[in-house]
Amino acid sequence: MAPASTRATDKSARGAARTASHPAAAQPGDFASVEEFLQLLARAVRQFHTYPATSPLCTEAITACHRVLTSLDRRERLALRVAQSEVIVDDIGVTGTILEHELARRLHAARVIALDIDRMAMPRHLSRFCSHLIRCEGLARTETTLAELLAEDGVDTIVPLMAHRPEVLDIGAPPAPLCALVGREQQRRQTSLAAGGPVDYLYPPDKGWVRLDPGTRLDHISLIDLAVLVNDPAEVATILLRLTDDDPIGPEERKAALERKFSDVATLFASLDPRLARVMFDKLARAVLELEPARRKDLLRRTILPGLLDGRSDGAVLCDFPDVDLVDSLCLLFELETAAPEVLTVALHRLDLPAERRETLIPLLDARLQGARSDLPADQSKEREIDRLARGLVRVEATPGKDFSEFAAFDLSMDDQASAAIVAARDAIGTSELWSVQLGFLSHLVRLEPDPGVVDTFLRQVLARFGELERRGRWQELSTWASKYRQLAAELRARRPEIAAAIANALAAFHVPARVAALADLHDRGTDTRQIANALVEAFGVAVVPGMIALLDDPARQSKAPAIVSLMCDHARLLAPALALPLGDRSASTIRAIVKVLGFAGAGYEAAINKQLECDEEQTSREALRALARIGTMQAAALVADQLQAASAERRAAAEEALWRFPAARASAQVRQLLGRRDFVVQHPNIASRLLTRAANTSTGTDDLKEVLAVIEPLWFRFWNPGLVRVALKARELRGR
Repeated sequence: MAPASTRATDKSARGAARTASHPAAAQPGDFASVEEFLQLLARAVRQFHTYPATSPLCTEAITACHRVLTSLDRRERLALRVAQSEVIVDDIGVTGTILEHELARRLHAARVIALDIDRMAMPRHLSRFCSHLIRCEGLARTETTLAELLAEDGVDTIVPLMAHRPEVLDIGAPPAPLCALVGREQQRRQTSLAAGGPVDYLYPPDKGWVRLDPGTRLDHISLIDLAVLVNDPAEVATILLRLTDDDPIGPEERKAALERKFSDVATLFASLDPRLARVMFDKLARAVLELEPARRKDLLRRTILPGLLDGRSDGAVLCDFPDVDLVDSLCLLFELETAAPEVLTVALHRLDLPAERRETLIPLLDARLQGARSDLPADQSKEREIDRLARGLVRVEATPGKDFSEFAAFDLSMDDQASAAIVAARDAIGTSELWSVQLGFLSHLVRLEPDPGVVDTFLRQVLARFGELERRGRWQELSTWASKYRQLAAELRARRPEIAAAIANALAAFHVPARVAALADLHDRGTDTRQIANALVEAFGVAVVPGMIALLDDPARQSKAPAIVSLMCDHARLLAPALALPLGDRSASTIRAIVKVLGFAGAGYEAAINKQLECDEEQTSREALRALARIGTMQAAALVADQLQAASAERRAAAEEALWRFPAARASAQVRQLLGRRDFVVQHPNIASRLLTRAANTSTGTDDLKEVLAVIEPLWFRFWNPGLVRVALKARELRGR
């Protein structure tokens, strides 16, 4: 047998391939810069794979890429082709270890065959490209592509061309009559399309290839031609399923193919010549009747009967049902809770059956309806009879050429409850406030828009509405909407970090120092207003922190500082993540306030507080010691104990006092550790003596100090150090108890 030949179902796929394989003309003057850009882009991908996207290393890598890209002034766009181990530019392969592993192989694994990069691509677009290229490793088994991820983030300056994996449909050598029939159909369509107009594709034109025998004289094949060549509705449905489903088609999928693709198969058959379409619909009707009863009934209810009532081609298959099967199918309409018997009249009208067959079907339908009524309870049967008489009184009499029976197909009852609902809806529209509708509408726009620049425009409108709520004293609504936007930022943080950052920045920009001062007034005014202030802080979250710090740094607003610090302490756990960042050039009073709040936040902030222990300002270091004591963890106690050994005399005294504010068990553990070190006792005998005295006066007494006392007591012979002798004698005294 002669080898099979492969032909495309549409020429546009070959055209796209030719376009991708012939890039712009070479630009020899800037090829070195292109190569440098690709190497930098590969290094940026490696940085994004190793570090978070917000890391300075990632930011510097993107900046370097953007600088080189914008310097390519001889070309507006950079067209790349992707091979398995290299990137091809101007028919020249660019290689390198890092480029192969971090760029070429990743793009090839992501099924990218070409990449088009605009010279004016923003750093954000380059950053999102690197992030999504890394993500593609985890999305290998899903249908999500790199192009879809970039489009979702509004990246339109970096366009990947995805590799297509078309389905190969093996037709073989169709009979000559079928080929002739397909040829006539093609000529008929060409004649109808000669008038012009847009061409719509049922499926993308590059989704499938048809394999034919070389002797078959068909230059091109459309889906309509394919339906004629296959000549089996169930097989046509399976082919359509293969064109749309990336997963392998198994036995179960083949059984359900006709149900899933019935509408598409009916659309293809309806596009044929009317005489040929009638033959194909007859085959389709037989295929439907051969389905299992449950599957057939579900297909009729879900697709065929609704298509018949809507005038779609789905319902045309019923014309080829035998009379008994057609009556059974139409009577399924009667099972709908909202449908009346007149729906059957509408269905019969839609079928457009010959008069003889219509007269044959009507007695069968009446008999089925009478049987259905006899099976109902007496009250329901009487109710249906009353409905029938009522509809008869309002039936529209029309000329023979018109049919208005659709008006009686479904019941519309305007009782008191329905009238009240309509009036309530009207009143609700009249009383709805414009600002609430606008804030909801803007939140939807922010959720959908991927461009941070456009989102900033929306957020400025949001802040204007927030200001209006504040002026009207609508605190509850303000806190509710602020909470919604903060939740939206949290929801978008993983998928669209730039949008989440824009929302966070907008919420922070709302709290200028003047508004923070008003928040302090609410906190101090009374119990009710204090609850309002607390609700606003809970709603805005860490967005209030920049405004609070700005107020604390403002010498003109120091009268509001105590209220703000108190408010921050009440919400320490919520605000602490934003306060634990590097403080920079803040005033000493602001740093003390932040350290105090971190102490109220509890465990997890010991390291941030410890940085302030070395502060030259004594009050700040004392506040840090108090904050560590307030946290009370073992790590905090160890940090305070370190101050007893290495700090100045003044700070050692403050650290000693702070140590005894810890829980007794943790303070005693640190004291035992300090006194167990001979060098500490020798260097600081006075502190050791005080620690011994206070440890002996605790609830545990000297029971936990026996090993420590045994270490200190032999030091009594160092008579040249009176302080050390006193410690040793104190240890002997305590040991003798």
